[in-house]
Amino acid sequence: MTADELCERYADRVYRFAAMVSRSSDDATDLAQEALEHAIRGLPKMDPERGDIEGWLYRIVVNAARDAGRVARRQQALLERARTLMVRPPRPSSGPPTGVADPELLNAIRRLAPRERAVIALRFGADIDHAAVGRALGLSPAAAGMATRRAIAALRTRLEAGRKESRT
Repeated sequence: MTADELCERYADRVYRFAAMVSRSSDDATDLAQEALEHAIRGLPKMDPERGDIEGWLYRIVVNAARDAGRVARRQQALLERARTLMVRPPRPSSGPPTGVADPELLNAIRRLAPRERAVIALRFGADIDHAAVGRALGLSPAAAGMATRRAIAALRTRLEAGRKESRT
């Protein structure tokens, strides 16, 4: 597979995954580009004996998301410390749309635990089946299916809690 073929086939799904696990559409764009660049650089070394290209690609995407999450948490902690020293905290920018039409849903996804967020983003954002989710996360297809059901249940709980809060 060439770099052009990889991007043409997977770029949209990688971006949808990134939009669900990132805090903003700018972060999602950066994450998707970083993951695809890493995959393109590693394409000559990809060993089909160790698994299919889709599982390999999504392992790269998941790892890039984890790395970005670690950086974002460190930046957030630094920002929160800086805010305590400021008179007025800066206003967050709204940014362009992220690809998920319902902002309530996207916010609920972003508040999930990292593993749940990754499972939801792979299954529904990247639109891959349980077996591919499992390959990306190092799980069996059955375990990936169970993780998906648990992540959906956690998402449903978050959404219901958010609706209850907004009514009161």
